[in-house]
Amino acid sequence: MRKEKLAAQAENAPKVVKNCRRCRKKTTFFSSGIFRINAQKKKLDVWLIYKCSVCNTTWNLTVFTRAVPNSIPYELLHGFYENDPALAELYANDAKLIKQNGATLI
Repeated sequence: MRKEKLAAQAENAPKVVKNCRRCRKKTTFFSSGIFRINAQKKKLDVWLIYKCSVCNTTWNLTVFTRAVPNSIPYELLHGFYENDPALAELYANDAKLIKQNGATLI
């Protein structure tokens, strides 16, 4: 008898619950898989963009705030610029990060 190892992988990133400013109630948000990067002088902010499942309003999940570009490994920074799907899924599954951003993972 031969043994095989199987790896399970989620089809879609989990949704989060958060107050939607347009719906004015708690709704589910889903990850768009797109990162937004903003440069302020010599610092970077990185967000993963989520969308409300009801009205499509966006919410930015903060990944990095005021980070020095050299402090972020090149491969990681390149992944943000390229909107790497695996990287987006990694951050979308980070329950601690989601909680720090005021949302609840469902």
